[in-house]
Amino acid sequence: MRRKFEPLPQPLVLYDISSPHTPSSYAPNPSKSRFALLFKRLSFRIEWTDILEIPRVRKSVGLRAGRKLDDGSDFYTLPILRNPNTGVVIGDSFDIALYLDKYWSGRDPLFPEDSTLNGLDYQTPYKHTAFYAPLTDLADREQAAYARFNTEVDTTFSCNLRLFAYNLPTNPETDAEVKALFAKRAHLPSWEVLKITDPEARKKGMQEFEEGVRTLAECYLRNGGKGPFLEGETATYADLIVGGWLNMFSKIMPTAEWEEFKGFHGGVFGKLFGVLIDGQWTKQGPAPGTSEPWVPT
Repeated sequence: MRRKFEPLPQPLVLYDISSPHTPSSYAPNPSKSRFALLFKRLSFRIEWTDILEIPRVRKSVGLRAGRKLDDGSDFYTLPILRNPNTGVVIGDSFDIALYLDKYWSGRDPLFPEDSTLNGLDYQTPYKHTAFYAPLTDLADREQAAYARFNTEVDTTFSCNLRLFAYNLPTNPETDAEVKALFAKRAHLPSWEVLKITDPEARKKGMQEFEEGVRTLAECYLRNGGKGPFLEGETATYADLIVGGWLNMFSKIMPTAEWEEFKGFHGGVFGKLFGVLIDGQWTKQGPAPGTSEPWVPT
């Protein structure tokens, strides 16, 4: 049975990145926020935004760029959450989770006070990797253990995008311009250099990916098989952080490689994906372009 969603005078508005997968999310950070809204059982609708429109949209709701690229230029990102009932606008996925947990504290907690904090001591094996778009600095956020975990997980999965990045979904009408923008940001001569077709190169890349996520998988194995989440049977925002990345990789990995990935390390990521993505509570969303709130029944 699905849990009851809380009706609001006006549904919350989540700004997400549009793609051929719409109405499904694919980008990791908007996916984290979508999961958080579902977890808190709050009615919301989605404003779909093309990548090229993100700077305009952030400015239109009064938000500055959330990050800087390595050349010092502004990097405008999604998600954004807007509460039309109060005027609150938030432009970072972690801050969105904090907001939802604070103002809807009576609903399932994203940051439970009785958490065992299992796995939040995770450290990425890619700690010293430099990014052309440095990750958001969450050092001063509340829920510091979760904030640090968010950064560590983001680093690990970001460092394993290379093998699959060529498949990032873009809207047909802006495909060429978006890929040229991405290539420029990453200091690549063209998008085509990301295309990896050699079977041996892909096999080696998958082996490296498996090793790269080994210590994260071990965090899930610590609960002694009590459930698919770090805490066992109870999800926290930490699981939604990982889930956001699993959602993205499910959209960009070739089917055979995705199935292989789901079996890594005892299948911990496949099990988590099955609950978060395939479970009834996350199965549906608003249709493209609809203004109707999503209130699952």
